[in-house]
Amino acid sequence: MDFCLIVTIVLLFTLSERRNGFVSVGYVLSAYGDTWRLSLLWTALPSLVFTCLGLHWSAIESAASDRQPFVGLSQPNGRPARETILLDYKAIIPVKRSHVAFRNGHWLLGTAQLAALSFSILSPLASGLFLASMASFRLQVPVAYTGTFDQARMNSSMDMRTVLDSVTANLIYKAANIPWTDGERAFGPFRALSDREGGVTSTNVTSLTARTVAHAAYLNCAVLRPGSQFDLTRPPSSAQSPAARVTMSGLDRGCPVRHEFTVAEEQDVYFVTSAEISCGVKASYSRLVFTYGHFSSSSPVLLANVSVVSCAVGYRSTMGDLAVTVPSPGAGGAPQGTAGGSSPPAEFLTFTPTEDPRDSRDDAFGFWRLFELKLFQSQAFTADTTWATTDFGTVALYRALQRQGGGAASTDNGTVLPGDVLAASISDTFTSVYSTGMATTGFALQASDQQHRGMATLEAELTRLYVVPWVAGVLMVALLFFSALASLVLRHVRTHGTLLYEEPAGLLAQAGLLEDSEIIRAAKEVRDSEGFNGQFVATVFRNHANHGGPGHDVVDQNWKMYLTQAMRSRISIAKVGGAGR
Repeated sequence: MDFCLIVTIVLLFTLSERRNGFVSVGYVLSAYGDTWRLSLLWTALPSLVFTCLGLHWSAIESAASDRQPFVGLSQPNGRPARETILLDYKAIIPVKRSHVAFRNGHWLLGTAQLAALSFSILSPLASGLFLASMASFRLQVPVAYTGTFDQARMNSSMDMRTVLDSVTANLIYKAANIPWTDGERAFGPFRALSDREGGVTSTNVTSLTARTVAHAAYLNCAVLRPGSQFDLTRPPSSAQSPAARVTMSGLDRGCPVRHEFTVAEEQDVYFVTSAEISCGVKASYSRLVFTYGHFSSSSPVLLANVSVVSCAVGYRSTMGDLAVTVPSPGAGGAPQGTAGGSSPPAEFLTFTPTEDPRDSRDDAFGFWRLFELKLFQSQAFTADTTWATTDFGTVALYRALQRQGGGAASTDNGTVLPGDVLAASISDTFTSVYSTGMATTGFALQASDQQHRGMATLEAELTRLYVVPWVAGVLMVALLFFSALASLVLRHVRTHGTLLYEEPAGLLAQAGLLEDSEIIRAAKEVRDSEGFNGQFVATVFRNHANHGGPGHDVVDQNWKMYLTQAMRSRISIAKVGGAGR
């Protein structure tokens, strides 16, 4: 039994190390569910096994303790009375028995008594043999890509106002992002084709990672310096007029930029926006140009606090591994009309590029011209502001006021905004507009039979049972020791007879042997005869067969009957304990 337990522990420990636990027991550890009832099994079962083994050893120790006094009585020279007829181990408390046994020289018995006592410690220790812990598993599952991105859809017919409304909600009021966007990039959506792979269900899946494309656009903005990079002028004919036609002309990294707009005292804040799409290849194709200023009647051009921001545009697509959470069965899509299929992922975890970003300006030939011009075509009047600008400019100014206010939008629309704050806010707004437009207008949903297939990595957390190494080590050492001790006890029983099993059978029960009779004298002669090997009955029959050996004259009918009964009972003789001496 000890070796079976050792083999079982070694096998479970090996499986635990190789397979990250040897069995799954549930998704969560709960005191109110089935997992709690199972936990009683993996804690109580080992303890029960060692309790039963302890009872087995208690029986062995009890039998050996009862037998020991009679072992001393069977020795030729006997033993002191305190080690034989006066010795009763059962009358001694268990914690003191081994001490008494060692004092009497019964080393093997004392060790067996300690072994039986040790189970009071090993049994509760065994309840900690198995430990339930969370483990992460990864496996490959098939996925379907529910649609594709097409820049050609982002043309002059797209509804830019709807896109800007979503950007305002996300960027200014911190609403949730459009599905499959993170405010910066639009990702190609995908969904798992199976909710159950290898026993891992959607209830314990923590992430799904697939190879997809991220689309993004960025601005490289520069705040132009007055005089050296741009000039503001007004016609001399309007020198005495409270209103004037102001011209901003400048040069940004090889691309000429220009604004013409009217300045009058009826408006406090001016934020002029435009797109310049004829910069050429060497000047990065295009510029988004912004002129900001406050009306000032004392200024020669009627504007003060002027900032001119010119931004070069870059479009990028990047292949990479996108990890998303899987909140429910079938997750991985998105609502109809957006980048996905059925429901959005709960959260983007990580995006790891696997290739260098690629310039996607001409994925759809000439789309960027239409898109950049479309940015500034929608304009609405807002009664609670002191400016009049395009919808894009309004969102950018609100974003700048939010940055200026340390995260909260300023209530003072007349706040002077420095150029660097404007540049950062314009860049944030444009990047969000592009990702939102790609995830809505630029996304083309595909039928299920046309969807591209691929493989993804599904990561799940399972509650697994582990074998605690140090507990397993202690138990295996104890079991090996018990196995060796059991072998020694068995050998001691076979090599050390007791008075209780002396021959003739019932030595202490035969009244005739307790008197001075011929039978006891004959028994003495047989024992003292040459060639006596401890087998009393066999010696008598052998001497009788030899006609003349000791015992020949005492084999009468009664003695033969006794010997026959002794042979039938298969009682082996050890010694005749000094009878008749």
